[in-house]
Amino acid sequence: MRISLAVVALSTVASLSCAKAGTPIGSVAEDNVTLASSPLFAHYQGLLSGASTVGDLLRNPLTFSGRPTPTALLQGIQASNPAMPASGTALKVLSLNVGLLDVQLYGLVQYARTPDLEVRAPIMAQTIFAQGYDVIALQELWRPQDVQRFRAAAASAGYWIVTSPRTGYTDGLAVAVKNTVAAAPGVVRSEPYSEISGNEFYPANGYSRGFLSVRFEHATLGPIVVYSTHVAAFPAAYPLRMSHVRELGLHIRKFVPADELVFAMGDFNAGPYYKTDVWSLPNNGAEPAWFANTLSYPMLMHYAGVTDLAVRGRSAMDATLDITLGDTVPNNPATSLATPFGDAAWCANTPAMFTATDCNSMYFTQYAATEFPARMDLVTARDPNNRIHVARARVAFADPVAYSDGRMGPLSDHYGQEVDVVIANR
Repeated sequence: MRISLAVVALSTVASLSCAKAGTPIGSVAEDNVTLASSPLFAHYQGLLSGASTVGDLLRNPLTFSGRPTPTALLQGIQASNPAMPASGTALKVLSLNVGLLDVQLYGLVQYARTPDLEVRAPIMAQTIFAQGYDVIALQELWRPQDVQRFRAAAASAGYWIVTSPRTGYTDGLAVAVKNTVAAAPGVVRSEPYSEISGNEFYPANGYSRGFLSVRFEHATLGPIVVYSTHVAAFPAAYPLRMSHVRELGLHIRKFVPADELVFAMGDFNAGPYYKTDVWSLPNNGAEPAWFANTLSYPMLMHYAGVTDLAVRGRSAMDATLDITLGDTVPNNPATSLATPFGDAAWCANTPAMFTATDCNSMYFTQYAATEFPARMDLVTARDPNNRIHVARARVAFADPVAYSDGRMGPLSDHYGQEVDVVIANR
């Protein structure tokens, strides 16, 4: 869920309370790579002014003269899927924003609350763990009572779970792993991002954005590190979002040996492609900056050295689904408050690929008609020895589930991203 504060005084307190030293732009080699020399940014050539290096994307105002279309990038990721290993281990991996948010400012004023919270929360943990995932990354697991539910359900289902610290601040993140995959977690790190928007931090509750990493040892695969994160929201916050994925990537490079497998998963609040730079709003307004919104996708891969496993797992024909389906998205502001995207047939006729979309009734309740649908929930991996074969990738929990009161509805306001992999043994 996107959260914001309208009270200026609280925003100021929030910004100051989360400040910490980041890595100066230009101080690492990755900042100084030219856009022209990187295949990750090739589709911006001739369309983006204001930057010649990756670091410039964070320093300078950016202007687009046309639509960046990542056809070659997506095709290259799909083609990178290695053959099924002769000796490998299968893992079923999930990233899901569970949408369990209930914010009261200083315990007095109800500020933000996701729909159907009290009837979704009791069934959510059991529903997720019942699917048999081996590795799970969660976001928006905010409330202490929900953390306890997940801990109890994990233990009952044969998982261990690590959650964000509940002191000082919390970023609502969790990583769960089956006991049969690894007996116990190893090193755990959890940090807020060094740059935090005052419009999204709650000093009353200590809610922030950040990342959680957990290392474990697999008997046949060796060490694996899992990151769960939730980066900045809103199109206009694209510089902050790029800062977050840069910080995440530099953390991976610093703390995880280069030969170890890394899964970096979470809600990245942006897709790799949008067909126009402006989204028309029902009030005759417009939401701009969607082309700049795509930049955090290649920046994540650039700084973290990861690849998008959902795309790696597609067929060659479907490699560019982000583009082909993205080009069909309707934007009919006159009717989009009553019907998703103002087109009654579009959701029914479009395969589930976008994880944040008005086709999800809970998402529609909160954000109707305000934005493009996006594949913003990602499962990525750093695969230094080309060991990860993706057997299947799909959107998870796109179908309604039974709530605790018997009604049917979406599990969360986001759909999940599921990836089935077979990893070559050491």
